[in-house]
Amino acid sequence: MRLGFFAYPWDLADEGPEEAVAAMAARCGCNALAVNAVYHHARLLRPRRPGPKVFELPGAVAAFQPQAALYPPGGPVPLPHAPLVQAGVLARTCDACARHGMDLGLWIVGLHNSSLGELFPGLCMLNCFGDRYTYNLCPAAAGDYLTALAGDLCAQFRPRRLILEATGYLGLRHGVHHELFFGAWDKALELLLSLCFCPACQARARAADLDVEALRGQVALWAGRLLNSQPGAAPFDPADGRLSCLLAQVPDLAAYQALRAGAVTDLVRRVQAVAAAAGAELDVIPASFHRPVSRAWLEGAHLPGLATACSHLLVPAYWPDAGQVAGDLGWAHWLAPAAGLAAGLNACEPALAGAPALAAQAAACRRAGCRGIYYYNYGLLPEARLEWVARANAEVS
Repeated sequence: MRLGFFAYPWDLADEGPEEAVAAMAARCGCNALAVNAVYHHARLLRPRRPGPKVFELPGAVAAFQPQAALYPPGGPVPLPHAPLVQAGVLARTCDACARHGMDLGLWIVGLHNSSLGELFPGLCMLNCFGDRYTYNLCPAAAGDYLTALAGDLCAQFRPRRLILEATGYLGLRHGVHHELFFGAWDKALELLLSLCFCPACQARARAADLDVEALRGQVALWAGRLLNSQPGAAPFDPADGRLSCLLAQVPDLAAYQALRAGAVTDLVRRVQAVAAAAGAELDVIPASFHRPVSRAWLEGAHLPGLATACSHLLVPAYWPDAGQVAGDLGWAHWLAPAAGLAAGLNACEPALAGAPALAAQAAACRRAGCRGIYYYNYGLLPEARLEWVARANAEVS
């Protein structure tokens, strides 16, 4: 079983890639690492770092120097972060993993990229009202960028695997600073405002003989009504019922959702072909914002389809309780029984009750047949929680 951390390149650069990888192996019992190569905007608190503890990225940046000629002319190219490029952090991490026998995965946050979205607004999601989500490049429009990025990383670093996140439709809620939503939030409204009507998505719908303009107008009408409605008191929670009712009783809406899922699966399959040609495996994180994994479909993730397009589904089972972890993984296995499974565990989770709780979660992953466990996140953990990881790894090794 692969046992390792998700890690950020700036943390490895500060500690020294060789020193960090050696500590993960010797102190924590790790034999794998998922180091990020391209990330979104972030402001992070790093408890173990000497001196200043708060780190802020200047944008959605890459930890390497892209080979611009590999990307479509006139299209997006990852924005390199000069300090990380100058430190050669990815190459040095690759070398350190090779020396310590670590399974190296390059972790890619793919289409969640505000910096590129602001530069290339025509490739971004467009909702039913014509509002552009600049933090999300659309899977139907930006596939050439993501496949070029995968090929660039494989050519430069020859990783054992790519770990791909953010391949889908992220929806309205982004969690940025000063995001102000004061309306009653409904799951049906969440779906309606997560549908993309950009030119590329509309073209896919027309090719499938959907009247996409009529559907867009209907979605806008429903979303506008829900935004201005008062849910009122009820003896039950109507949210799930409304959501399933929309999909069951509006055939074009269900068909449009299926087209979204097809766009995501097709894109992942393209990335898999690039990775396979370089001798790398592809692990896919089904959804970035929606948990549990049973809600990943809201980002266009079709688990049975994705299972055919990657080596492993890596489920971020970020829960405080081992039973919740088991339930999340169990659903993924039930829906896509042929899929290879891996799991992410949130060792930062504030409600985690202690080292035995994390060890119980790791044991639940092993019982679920997971072939890998990645703990979130090496640079965000206080000192004591590294020992929790070590204990969990010892109990499942």
